[in-house]
Amino acid sequence: ERLPPGEAPLEDALGTLLTHLEEPARALPRFERAVALAPANIDYLYNLAMCQRMTGELEAAEASLDRVIDARPDDGEAYHARSDLRRQTAARNHVGQLEAALLRLRGRRPSLPVAFALAKELEDLGEHERSFGHLQAACRTMRASLRYDVADDIAVLDRLRTVHTAEAITRVRSTFDNREPVFIIGLPRSGTTLVERILGSHSQVYAAGELDAFPKVMIDAVRRASPAPVGKLDFVDRALAVDFAALGPAYLAATRPRTGHTARFTDKLPVNYLYAGLIHAALPNARIVALRRHPMDSCYAMYRTLFTSAYPFSYDLDDLGRYYVAWDALMRHWAGVIGDAWLTVEYEELARNPEPVSRRIVEHCGLAWEPQCLEFHAQRAAVTTASAVQVRRAVHAESVGKWRHHAAQLAPLARQLAAH
Repeated sequence: ERLPPGEAPLEDALGTLLTHLEEPARALPRFERAVALAPANIDYLYNLAMCQRMTGELEAAEASLDRVIDARPDDGEAYHARSDLRRQTAARNHVGQLEAALLRLRGRRPSLPVAFALAKELEDLGEHERSFGHLQAACRTMRASLRYDVADDIAVLDRLRTVHTAEAITRVRSTFDNREPVFIIGLPRSGTTLVERILGSHSQVYAAGELDAFPKVMIDAVRRASPAPVGKLDFVDRALAVDFAALGPAYLAATRPRTGHTARFTDKLPVNYLYAGLIHAALPNARIVALRRHPMDSCYAMYRTLFTSAYPFSYDLDDLGRYYVAWDALMRHWAGVIGDAWLTVEYEELARNPEPVSRRIVEHCGLAWEPQCLEFHAQRAAVTTASAVQVRRAVHAESVGKWRHHAAQLAPLARQLAAH
C-alpha cells in the first residue's frame, strides 16, 4: 500500500489480496484504480463489483455488473451476483434477460448460477411455482456433478456425540483463562452474520469474520501427534489427545494482529459447530453463540443458495433432511456438554424481538449493553459472506416461514424432519 500508484494488474492484485484478508474497504480504491487504468478489462470490473457489494455500495455494484454482463453475456456468476443485490420488483427485474441466458447456456456450467438467479427473482415477484421449478432443476444438476455421500458427514457428526462427551471434554480441558473470543456458529443462512453485526457494533467487540484459525491449529496439533494420514473419524478420536494447554494460545496467536485490541472479538466460521467441544476444552472461558432456525426455513434457505465450495448436502432435499437431523442432535449434545458458556439463539425470536434477544447475547459475552448494537445496519463495516446484502437492513421477519410458499414441493422434507 505504501508503494506509489502502480499499473492496473498490480492494483487489482493488491485489491484481491486485501479482499482475501477480509479488508474490502481497503481493497475498494485499488479496484477502482485498476478499472480506471484498464477500463476494457472485465475481470477488474467484476472484482470491483464484488468489492462494492461487500462494502455496501449496492447500486454501484449493480451498475458495474450491468457492464460486466453487457461485455460478457455468458458470465453466469455476474447474473447471480446481480440478482442478489436487491429485492426485484415487477417494474425492475431481469427475468426476461435471465430466461434468455438460461436458454442460451443450457447444459453448460454457467447455466447453474443463472438458474439460481432466475429462481430468486421469480420468488421476489411471487411466482413461486416457476421459481421452485428452476431451483429444483438447478439443484439436481449441481448434485449430479458432485462425488459426495452424506452418510460420510453424518458419521462424523454421530461420532462427535459418541466420543466428545462431557466427561471427555472435562478430562482434557485447559485452565487457559482468556475471554476474548466469541464463537458464532450455526448452519449457513441461519442468522450468524446478523449476530456478528449486532456484536460487532459494540465498542468493545471486533468482528473478525469467518476465521479458519481454530480448525487450522487443531488440525496442525493432530498432525504433529499423528504424522500418518488421519481419516475424518480417526481425527475425532485423536483430537482429544492433543495438548489443550497449548491450543488456546496457538489459536489466539493465529488471529493476531487483527484481534487483541478490544475486550472481545467474534469468530463467525459456521462450521466451528464441528469443533465446539474442542473449543470449550482449549478456551473454557470463551463464549459460544449458537444460531438455530425453524428446520424447514433453515433447509429451504440452504437449498436455494448456490455455495461456492461448501455444504454439498444442500443440493438434495433428502441429503438436507438427513444432515439436519444429525446436526440438530449434535447441537443439543454440545449445549449439554458446554453449559453456561453456550447460548442458543432462535433466529425467529431474534427477528421478532430484536432488542431483548440482542441484550441477552451481549450479556452472555460479559459486556454492558450499548444502544448502537440495534443500529448495526447503519454501520459501514464490510461484509464478505453471502449475507452481505441482507444485513444492510434492520432486523426483520420477512424470511420467517418462507418455505410455506413451496409447502407441496417440500412436503417429503417436512415429513422426514417431523419423524425425528
